[in-house]
Amino acid sequence: MKEQDTRAQSSEASPQYLVSPELLKTWIDEGSAKVVEVTTHLRPGEAGFTSVSGRDDYDLAHIPSAQYLDLQSELSDNGSEFRFTRPEVAQFEAAVSKIGIAPQDQVVLYAANHPMWACRVWWLFRLFGHRRVAVLDGGLSAWEAMGFELSTEAPVVPSTDYQASFSPDMLIKGQEIVDRSSASNFCLINALSARQFVGEGPHYGRPGHIEGSINLPYSHFLDDQMKFLGLGALRTLFSDDQLAPDAEIVTYCGGGIAASIPIFALALLGKESGVRLYDNSLSEWAQQKSWPMAVG
Repeated sequence: MKEQDTRAQSSEASPQYLVSPELLKTWIDEGSAKVVEVTTHLRPGEAGFTSVSGRDDYDLAHIPSAQYLDLQSELSDNGSEFRFTRPEVAQFEAAVSKIGIAPQDQVVLYAANHPMWACRVWWLFRLFGHRRVAVLDGGLSAWEAMGFELSTEAPVVPSTDYQASFSPDMLIKGQEIVDRSSASNFCLINALSARQFVGEGPHYGRPGHIEGSINLPYSHFLDDQMKFLGLGALRTLFSDDQLAPDAEIVTYCGGGIAASIPIFALALLGKESGVRLYDNSLSEWAQQKSWPMAVG
């Protein structure tokens, strides 16, 4: 494993990160893509949300040739007190090696329920240096809407020895947000719902948002078919200052999942440099009583 910044620095749009069902079908027929389902569920309960594997969804029906990766058990640090904390390098390498992925492969990710799961795993692949990784626009529903076949067969593939290239500049710690929040080119984006932002509904120990942050709910980036808006519409969600090359953008949510959607949208617009995710988000921040939060 080596540590470096592997992200594209271009200011041009990067639509290779988002693929249509038709293109994916072509790639599958050619044998030129590795497809991975990452469906995960969050179930509300008295003690908050519980994550549930989507393996049963995969077993019921999935895109032909697709493998399954479990975000919670395989792609999160389960030794962390915070759910969905990014894994250590060796854990990521082991998970993707097991399903036969090599660093040069074109990987396409999808979920059967919501694209935030695919975007989170897309971000993990980018964090660990994988260049050719995309999300299926509209997920499994879009595939089915095209009339393409489904499978119940889990492919058997030879394992690989994946070597990751970790990019620490894609992450930010809570204390650094405290220290950087007054910088003129620093923008902190809360990707939760407008209700949660103002302090209503489910919260993570303290209601509201990190003081000084703005609200761009993850739902605003998607249409009613769970597909991403076009580049023109996505661009209107951000100011010119936020898209500037020297802008520092940090996204957060409750635990680093929904916050991956604005990061993915920014990548589609060609803005990757200077964009970071606060991985443990409000799950950690709300516990630190001296770190400021606001409501309303």
